[in-house]
Amino acid sequence: MARNSAVANHPFIRERYPVLAQALLAGASGQIRNMATIGGNLLQRTRCFYFYDPSYDECNKRKPGSGCCAISGYNRIHAILGSSDQCVAAHPSDMAVALAALDAVVHVRGLQGERSIALADFYRLPGSTPDIETDLQPGELIIAIDLPPIAFRGAHYLKVRDRNSFAFALASVAAIAGVDENHRVSDVRIALGGVAPKPWRVPEAELFLRGKEATEPNYRQAAEILVRGAKTLRYNAFKVELARRAIVRALSIATEKV
Repeated sequence: MARNSAVANHPFIRERYPVLAQALLAGASGQIRNMATIGGNLLQRTRCFYFYDPSYDECNKRKPGSGCCAISGYNRIHAILGSSDQCVAAHPSDMAVALAALDAVVHVRGLQGERSIALADFYRLPGSTPDIETDLQPGELIIAIDLPPIAFRGAHYLKVRDRNSFAFALASVAAIAGVDENHRVSDVRIALGGVAPKPWRVPEAELFLRGKEATEPNYRQAAEILVRGAKTLRYNAFKVELARRAIVRALSIATEKV
């Protein structure tokens, strides 16, 4: 039940987990951040014009098996990674992208007791059941989120959007990186937002960067790995290049801060 603004401005979060503070402050507006809770933020429904508007009958989230208007409709904001032929909606949360990069763990409580879910497993890809978005079971409530210690300090959250406030991400990147005395990447974590039905991480890209020089050419190669397999629609192909450039920029800024 902690408010987004309270967490974003907490001295411990700003010092130890700056990427989370940055992501929270990039979300919505100041008024909404003062009211929104961390648990509520995690449970935002995926973003889609056709899902929000009940006048459109074809929406597999609202009515499983009815179809997906977005696939053949106006799909500029929709996913390029992890979608299916049942749903192409993109996840809306900024905070969840940072939590994914931080390897956060969500603690829930229900009739069967308490359990812990890694954030990487908390959200589900649409597949053939886009109406089921999380691993929460009926009757379960989010009670806490754990953040493991982070030994490296370079971090940046980059959000690219149509306007500078109160807008969802067209593409976003949470980058956390450590650089050694030889200017090589000692450790790195990268999560993407705005481009998939859940915060998007590709361990192969992080593995590629570890031990490599902290340079733009290496970041570009990592970006290629991250967007590999992108499936574009009529209006959102621009997101592939947008994501590539955002990844390179976020990593460059994060490693400058080490």
